[in-house]
Amino acid sequence: MRYWPQERLCDPPRALQGAVGDVFTYAMATRVILIEASPTPWDAEGRITGSVSLPLTAEAIDALRHLLEAIPGPVAGVYRPGDSEACEQAARLIAQKFALRARDNPDLQAVNMGLWQGLTPEEVRARFPTVFPQWQEQPLAVTPPDGEPLAMAIARISEAVRRILKRNRDQTVVMALRPMAMQIAAGALRGESPQMIAGHLHERQAMATIDVGPDERKVSAA
Repeated sequence: MRYWPQERLCDPPRALQGAVGDVFTYAMATRVILIEASPTPWDAEGRITGSVSLPLTAEAIDALRHLLEAIPGPVAGVYRPGDSEACEQAARLIAQKFALRARDNPDLQAVNMGLWQGLTPEEVRARFPTVFPQWQEQPLAVTPPDGEPLAMAIARISEAVRRILKRNRDQTVVMALRPMAMQIAAGALRGESPQMIAGHLHERQAMATIDVGPDERKVSAA
């Protein structure tokens, strides 16, 4: 039986491209279920949250409970970044369903947006009339003041995903992530380049299921 990423049935899953050079081979499919831990109150207000830790809204928790019904078992592990209340809440609900203990992985943390965190896009545009539109169009080319370069965030999150795949080969794992971190993880699992990931960085998706394998494929950190 052949497995393809559910979002792109026409294309086979490609290698998770790496910057570190470590290579691993998987003979069967490892299923990764990504859950978007959002919205928080800032998300609902349209503010840039970045890596600020905020809780989920009550509506988000209710929606997540309904979404959990679509996650089949068994699940080998549930992962979350170590410093995100929204992800902690989401991971706890998922882990409870499968009688597991959620595991912290700090490298899954959301992208730090520096001085833009807490501001609305309109407020950022007023203060940074040139840089902010450039970041919206080409996020790899612009770093928010005191923020994290997107290329570094992609490398960090992709390496975390690589380690999780290595630990849970041929099993199913769930990751509760903030929106941009989820888009990065999804792109890395599909073998996308940083430029391709940047192209859908601002998209939103409640859940994504991606199967890596089953043929022997090289999987390395991005």
